[in-house]
Amino acid sequence: MIRSLSVQLTLRFLVLFTFLFLTAFSFVYVHLRSTLHDKIDEKLTRDAFEVAETLRTEGLEEAIKEVHLEAEAEGVGRVFIRFFTPDLELIATSDLKAWPELSIKPRKPVAETGQLFDTLTLPGRHHQVRILHQGLEGGYLLQMGFLLKEDDRLLEDFRSIFATAFAIMLLGGALSGYLISKRAMKGVERIRQTADRIGQGDFSHRVELGKDGEEIENLGRAFNQMQDRIEVLIGELKDVTNNIAHDLRSPLTRIRGLAETTLTGRQELAEYRNMAGTIIEESDRMVGMVNTMLEIAETDAGLREIPKISVNLGDIVSDVGELFSTAAEDKGVELQVVVASASLCVQGDRPRLQRAVANLLDNAIKYTPVGGKVTIQAAAEGEQILIAIADTGIGIPAEEQKSIFNRFYRLDQSRSTPGAGLGLSLVQAVVRAHGGMVQVESEVGRGSVFTIRLPRKSM
Repeated sequence: MIRSLSVQLTLRFLVLFTFLFLTAFSFVYVHLRSTLHDKIDEKLTRDAFEVAETLRTEGLEEAIKEVHLEAEAEGVGRVFIRFFTPDLELIATSDLKAWPELSIKPRKPVAETGQLFDTLTLPGRHHQVRILHQGLEGGYLLQMGFLLKEDDRLLEDFRSIFATAFAIMLLGGALSGYLISKRAMKGVERIRQTADRIGQGDFSHRVELGKDGEEIENLGRAFNQMQDRIEVLIGELKDVTNNIAHDLRSPLTRIRGLAETTLTGRQELAEYRNMAGTIIEESDRMVGMVNTMLEIAETDAGLREIPKISVNLGDIVSDVGELFSTAAEDKGVELQVVVASASLCVQGDRPRLQRAVANLLDNAIKYTPVGGKVTIQAAAEGEQILIAIADTGIGIPAEEQKSIFNRFYRLDQSRSTPGAGLGLSLVQAVVRAHGGMVQVESEVGRGSVFTIRLPRKSM
């Protein structure tokens, strides 16, 4: 049980509680004892003042009588009084039957009428004695002692009450602290149970959020978000696996069929060369497909850090437009490039951004018929930089627009054109990694507009 966090929290609470309780007790106890001593000191001072007045006004004999009267009034068992000459010789005492073997040496104050106080424990006495050494006129010394029996009993009762209260509060505090910490750990326990079920393969289970405090709820919410992300990644992994199995099957089948056809019968050297060239092309296509899938996966998972380098999107748009101008001209498609004069700088990775823009422009030209028009423009809009690529191509049906960014997804009308269905997935992964978003607006038969939005400020 000592490894239990609830037990450890309870023990730490008890240690802190004990320290604070003992500190408070010590402060109150010392203050109470000091207050009781002050009251005794005031009483002894008053009695000594009366003896001093008697000595000053009526002489030594009357002062000695006053000593006996004071002792009898307080009780000879509670008080003793001794009178000394300037040479500290004992000349008179109160009744000392209750004070056998009294051997307290007198202490003469520095000032003639000064005072000194002591608290002593006398042999054979269970209780302490408060002693006053009072200087008198003429050099005489008065020594008065008061038994602290009532004060000691009061302090003893205080200690007894404190010990009882401390024991009760310690047990109550231990039980309360354990129950409170146990309740506080319920949320953590639910998270642990969820983690155990996930470890057993139940990825659909989520942490139930209760009223366990803001910190526990935030932890549970973060755990659920992490689980949602894991479930999405697992789903994507399954899709990628299935897609790889499907999309790599075709080029492998073509390679095998070509090799089998070529090896059937007697072929000339040119046939073998054609077969080797075709195999190389198909192999390059498969390698490119695998590399693109890995790049998308690493970008989505955040495994590739985006460098914080200033990139001018205007320059990227201009360069990409110039690169594809020949392809557009060869196909008979008008290509227009429009770049705003304002600063279009963002922070990111230039090669990736350039590839994302190139993929979109390549698709626009590819799916725009002869005589059509493609426009690519870059502009600033508030705190964002926009890159819009518009075409007058075949368009995308509304029901399929949400799926075009999925890996290996291809429209029916695009299956006759070369490609693996990874270009738009890569565009979305790159744009998201840069803190932006990509949107599409399209109408069948009238064309499409793809818009990239990136933040102007640092990521």
